[in-house]
Amino acid sequence: MSPFFYHSAAWLREQVGSDPKRGTAMLVASVSVPVLTAFMVRTYRRRSLLRQRKEYVAEMECQMRSKEQEVASRISEERAKEITSLSFTELQSKLQKGELSCIEVLYAFQRVAFTENVQLNFIVQPVLEAEDMARRLDSLDAEARKKLPLFGIPISVKENYNMRGYKSTVGVSKFISKTCSETSGIVQALVDAGAVPFIRTNIAQTMMSLAAHNPIYGQTRNPLDLARSPGGSSAGESAAIASGSSLIGLGSDIAGSVRVPGAWCGITALKPTAGRFSVLNQTSVIKGQSAVKGTSGLMAREVDALVEFTKVVTSDFQFQVDMSIPRQYFKEEEYLSTKPLTIGYSRYWAPVEVTQSAQRAVARAAAELSKQGHKVVEWDLPEFPDIPARMAVQAYFGDGGVQMVNNLANDDVSYVIQTTMRALTVSNRLKQTVAAVAQKLIPQDWRYKFLTGLAGAKDVNEWFELQNKIAQYRKLWIDDWNRKGIDVLLAPAVPIPAEFISPKKGCSAAAGAYVYLLNLVNFPAGVVPFGKITPEDEANDFKNYPNQDLMQRRLKENIKGSTGLPLSVQCVALPYREEMCLRVMNLISKLQ
Repeated sequence: MSPFFYHSAAWLREQVGSDPKRGTAMLVASVSVPVLTAFMVRTYRRRSLLRQRKEYVAEMECQMRSKEQEVASRISEERAKEITSLSFTELQSKLQKGELSCIEVLYAFQRVAFTENVQLNFIVQPVLEAEDMARRLDSLDAEARKKLPLFGIPISVKENYNMRGYKSTVGVSKFISKTCSETSGIVQALVDAGAVPFIRTNIAQTMMSLAAHNPIYGQTRNPLDLARSPGGSSAGESAAIASGSSLIGLGSDIAGSVRVPGAWCGITALKPTAGRFSVLNQTSVIKGQSAVKGTSGLMAREVDALVEFTKVVTSDFQFQVDMSIPRQYFKEEEYLSTKPLTIGYSRYWAPVEVTQSAQRAVARAAAELSKQGHKVVEWDLPEFPDIPARMAVQAYFGDGGVQMVNNLANDDVSYVIQTTMRALTVSNRLKQTVAAVAQKLIPQDWRYKFLTGLAGAKDVNEWFELQNKIAQYRKLWIDDWNRKGIDVLLAPAVPIPAEFISPKKGCSAAAGAYVYLLNLVNFPAGVVPFGKITPEDEANDFKNYPNQDLMQRRLKENIKGSTGLPLSVQCVALPYREEMCLRVMNLISKLQ
């Protein structure tokens, strides 16, 4: 017995003496006082968080109302729609020639964004300095304008990108108290190139979800169907762009967070190789994990916009801001090349089934590219002794979820991550035991092995082993591509149409089954819309999609009413070959 407990017990005996009633009272008090104190502390901290959140939300709403009223008096709705309907290249040309002023273009996008935001809720905050930026750009002479490739182009920015003087909360109340002292490297690079950030956009709480809700800013909806999610975690970006409120914006991607919302909203998106775009000064709930790295991502209405912005963030505009990025400039000759390619295509990645309409979109894109002289070959996922999903989850939550749980202490937890949070708060030993028992009872079910990933790494040795496995898996992909001479791969982006918003059911991680693997192997990947679901597609998809277990039944529910929603193709290239990826995305975009 420790000296503390020994002396405490002796003191208690001395106080009690021979009176049992007094002893009982003393015992109850000794137990209840610490419990009550802990409860009061937690209650105080929670109330403080909620009060702080309420004040912050009120401040944001006030800013929105003020800016909305101001913009409504500066430009008509008709003029705003006329400007925002221009393509990226048209807008870029008119700004450079002086046919449109930067301030009028800014007002146009602000007006449309504020209008669309009423029903979609994608704006978390207007960028208050946007007008000053636009006026400063308008004051430049023609020679200075030519040096700015993004001169006057308004951009939307996901909330996790730090901007000096603003708060990056990632939907977590704890972070409201922190004001950013520096601006994100990639945001600064785009501003230096002439872009004008004008709105900050909504995210899924913690960004560890493919959904579109958090307790601070609320629920974002899909412009194509208000009952459905726009996808996440870059939810606000996809909704803003799909609604015509933005031409291009910044998202981020560690498990499909630009590609899933891009596919569900029918826009284009690019996840580069981790390390090619700056991630300097971004907010995250999980820090220090380097086995599967998150990356900045671009989302846009058109592939042309992705290309122009990629050129900027692979140029001195970025390299001068973030010295840690290798000086790998945009390879124009690779993007513009007409050399025939070997294009692999894959319609199914086990174990998550994909709708037949999504499979046909991939096959149709491959067939069309074959007609243009490219060699097309089928490709299957290479076999590996471990389960990639388990490795990815173990990497994301290498600490067993400690950081995520701590950051959400005393906070409201969004429905989009409630299941994950319940699993993370269970002891690691219990997770391992449940997974082991279930694996023996149901050995064919991969999800129980997947559960062990949430336990994280038990020690440094296991963490090293995980990183080694991921490196082996990445090498397996690269070796297989090199043997088969594959330049680009086509695959489904999502297994189902956009999910219905359902606070009771949450969101399905299985919706990301066709995107997270590219983060695991660190291959660049983009999505491009390619057709829409027809009534015949919907009927056929619903009839043929399996419903053998809960996961499949939940995914299948989203097929109902999907007529008219977009189909997309995911384009994948070898690491640091973003130009090749964009080249094929551009080819596919012109097939429609």
